[in-house]
Amino acid sequence: MKISEINLDIAKEYLRQDDDSDDRIIQLMLDSAKSYVVNFTGTTMEQLDEQEDICLAVLLLLAEFYDNRTIAINDKLNLRFNEMLVSLLGRHSINLL
Repeated sequence: MKISEINLDIAKEYLRQDDDSDDRIIQLMLDSAKSYVVNFTGTTMEQLDEQEDICLAVLLLLAEFYDNRTIAINDKLNLRFNEMLVSLLGRHSINLL
């Protein structure tokens, strides 16, 4: 799967959402997750399309945004999540500063 192929239907399937009540917020969060990944890595969407594991990063971010709707900086679970995400994204990052 490519990052550009992750659409609302795939996002809802990943989040296990069957109804349409949150479609607008899920789409917003999906767009934000993709933007976050592009900005973090310093690459383009087209370059990221070549890296299938990036889809997991987008979906993980989406789930974090949707489930928590806030970021807890001091939470140990969140710290492990952030370390995993940074590790996954770091493999494709050209922003080394």
